[in-house]
Amino acid sequence: MIVQESLVSLATTEIRKLIVSGELAPGDKLNEPPLAERLGISRPPLREALRTLESEGLLEQSPRRGYRVVSMTETDINEIYSLRRALEMFALDYLLARKDPATYAPLDPIMKAMRAAAKRGDRAAVVQANIDFHTALVDAAGHRRLSDTYRSLMLQMQLCMAANVLNEARTKGDLTKGVDRHTELLACLRSGDPERIRREFEEHGERDYLEGETALEQQAAGA
Repeated sequence: MIVQESLVSLATTEIRKLIVSGELAPGDKLNEPPLAERLGISRPPLREALRTLESEGLLEQSPRRGYRVVSMTETDINEIYSLRRALEMFALDYLLARKDPATYAPLDPIMKAMRAAAKRGDRAAVVQANIDFHTALVDAAGHRRLSDTYRSLMLQMQLCMAANVLNEARTKGDLTKGVDRHTELLACLRSGDPERIRREFEEHGERDYLEGETALEQQAAGA
């Protein structure tokens, strides 16, 4: 049973990397036999992994047609990003009330990992660091139910963030621009200036939304 769970975890991680790196694009069908062979596992743990990714919102299953990567509509993207913004601004009220420099210390190793991943061109790792950054930031607010709600939303955000990173790699030639934006955001948070922080937070989310919408369209079209 332990070996089985380990294989499921491995398969889940590797398939998620294929999706967030753009190797598997929105709408792509997953062919189980070659995928199982590629991962070096049998079909049962692979199917468990696919079910896990379906529960995360990365895959969808249709009768007799198997699994495919979820395709997001403009409405989906708008709903996800608008809810994300609302939750993050709610968290910000708690963060600004803390006025403790140590609040943002957990973000430093995440930024280090994000920059290292960007330098080596690892898109999947950049996406994960991005998710970790925003999740840790919301966690710092100290509101457990907010954190739980935000984590659920971030599972759906993975495709949008993956598209952002893929678009950045195509248009900018590297992945450092997104890292620089997060570095600026962290510096702004540490400034303690409430107005500046709120403004930077809103602008950060708006840039992500606009890039994500365009990138998802390009990715779905195979651009």
